[in-house]
Amino acid sequence: MSRRTVISAAAAGSVLALGTPAVAATGADVRTAAALVDRDQLGKAITTSPEGRRVTLQYAPDFHERLSEWLRFWWANAPTGWIAPFQVQSAGTTPDGEAFLLTGIAYTRADRRHDGFVARERDARYWATVASLYHHFSSVTLADTHIRVGDGHAGFSGSPAQVGFVRTALATVWQDASSDWEKAAGRAIRWSGREGSITSRAGWANFTRATLRRGLGTEL
Repeated sequence: MSRRTVISAAAAGSVLALGTPAVAATGADVRTAAALVDRDQLGKAITTSPEGRRVTLQYAPDFHERLSEWLRFWWANAPTGWIAPFQVQSAGTTPDGEAFLLTGIAYTRADRRHDGFVARERDARYWATVASLYHHFSSVTLADTHIRVGDGHAGFSGSPAQVGFVRTALATVWQDASSDWEKAAGRAIRWSGREGSITSRAGWANFTRATLRRGLGTEL
């Protein structure tokens, strides 16, 4: 299957939740177990456990769609030599189906499986993938064995977690350890052929996309 086919394909599939969400006694408008969807894929990528076993997880429907969009974005910006089939490795979803624990992404090349991202390895590909997640989501929490991705709209908030990501991505992906991270981020944005401040909505989107491409070794 060609990469172009994978990128354009519609999302389909399923995955296994870590528990069952509680139902509010007041009858408030909250998600219940019945509102979740079972999926064993994100887009055309199957989901597996960290050990490589195919799994079905439970998601809030809109969150599954947004994760599929994120993965298509990551794949579209990966090197053209990476081909399908590919896999997304996960430690599960939260009981409400609104957070996903990402542990790895694998792809095929020359009939062999290769790692495109590993949550335990804090290399350029790691920070490129974190950038891709921040491009789509507001809640990205780093742990030793996984990245916890929570539903919510993307954008620069100035939180310590975001600023820490920017500083580390600049040093690791861009080899720019300047103390003025805003100016350094501006240089990265200009490398992508764009202008603007990282603190703006457009600037944040441009920085995260440029960091994804540079970290994965993709030329603009």
